[in-house]
Amino acid sequence: MLTIKGVEKLAVYADLVRFKLSIGVTLSAVTGYFIFHNKLEPSLFFLISGVFLLATGASVLNQVIERNQDITMARTKTRPLPLEQIKPATALVFSVCLLSAGVIFLLFIGIVPALLGMLNVLLYNLVYTVLKRITSLAIIPGAAVGAIPPLIGYTSAGGTFLQTDIILFTGFMFLWQLPHFWLIIVKYREDYQKAGFKTFSHQITAKQIKNLIFLWVMFSTTFLVFFINTGLVFSKYLNGALIPLNLVFIFVFYRLLYNRSGNSETRGAFIMVNSFGLLIMLLFIINAFL
Repeated sequence: MLTIKGVEKLAVYADLVRFKLSIGVTLSAVTGYFIFHNKLEPSLFFLISGVFLLATGASVLNQVIERNQDITMARTKTRPLPLEQIKPATALVFSVCLLSAGVIFLLFIGIVPALLGMLNVLLYNLVYTVLKRITSLAIIPGAAVGAIPPLIGYTSAGGTFLQTDIILFTGFMFLWQLPHFWLIIVKYREDYQKAGFKTFSHQITAKQIKNLIFLWVMFSTTFLVFFINTGLVFSKYLNGALIPLNLVFIFVFYRLLYNRSGNSETRGAFIMVNSFGLLIMLLFIINAFL
């Protein structure tokens, strides 16, 4: 039976792995799997396990690398490492164990999914994380990190890189990552500058960033509509549902983004962007069985 101290320790490790984020990454890989395949096979279990473990391991490693920056930011100062709830060396060992297990699970499927998984960990922790302190363009490799998991899922199901459906879906996923980053910048612009991260927030106003976000979201949803009208992925039932869903999303997102209550309202817009992205992934999965 777990003691109170044991439960507290488990809670620390749960915070380290950023469970919700890791589940979202795993779901995007599962979406890629079902874009190519419409059957439940053992490879899906290895995919889910491998991607989830890699996502959690990469998250822990990122917190080890950025622990000195995290302690200066309101958004991250309550994480386990800034609070000294766990030692950096212990967190690093935990990360290596998670990452190793994730690669092993993906190797059961094939070398390509495993290589893509390792590439994404390196892109996140050695490219994006380093570039954040050098250039505001770090969001480009950061967005690529969010676009690779569907490729892992697609190749796990037997697909290849050069097929139009996965190219279009990863393109949408890449585009959809950027408003996620920008909305965080709107709310935590002072924190990011204090931590030494390079953003364009000191060059343009919060309102201008919001305008950029809204235009980008409009562009991304237009891209999605183009995607579904290629007829490659969605069934006619989902094609008919997605356009009105897009219109409702744009209306609600606009109201949330330009709410006059101050920067705190970006939380609603942030939740809306992420929720719509999750909805799109669920629709792709449902489509596989129609």
